[in-house]
Amino acid sequence: MSSENEQVKFFLWLDDIRDPATHIESYLEEKWFWAKTAQAAIMALRSGNVIFASLDHDLTDEQMIRGGYLGQIYEDGQKSGYDVVLWLEQHPEFWPTNGVQVHTANPAGRARMQQVIDKHYQNMVY
Repeated sequence: MSSENEQVKFFLWLDDIRDPATHIESYLEEKWFWAKTAQAAIMALRSGNVIFASLDHDLTDEQMIRGGYLGQIYEDGQKSGYDVVLWLEQHPEFWPTNGVQVHTANPAGRARMQQVIDKHYQNMVY
């Protein structure tokens, strides 16, 4: 029996465009939260209830058109998926216990995000 104070654990999907319902086979069986901005993703992570996260890098049209399509990073003053993993690095108590994956098509964005993710999970003590 669960307590009234027990928080529901959930999965996080960070993407400004792609709907998780069309990209995740198990979407209907699992509880997913769709964040379209880095700020919304950080707010979800701050709850302490995210057990797995799938993150995009480019979260604005400018980041995608001037960066992602060219396989490079374009800073437009808006936060990207990279800012989310940097926030996690600064707040390690909020890393999802079941992992973080990157689903971006931007190879440069993927590389810099994956470096932070790998560093965290490789340094974990079990």
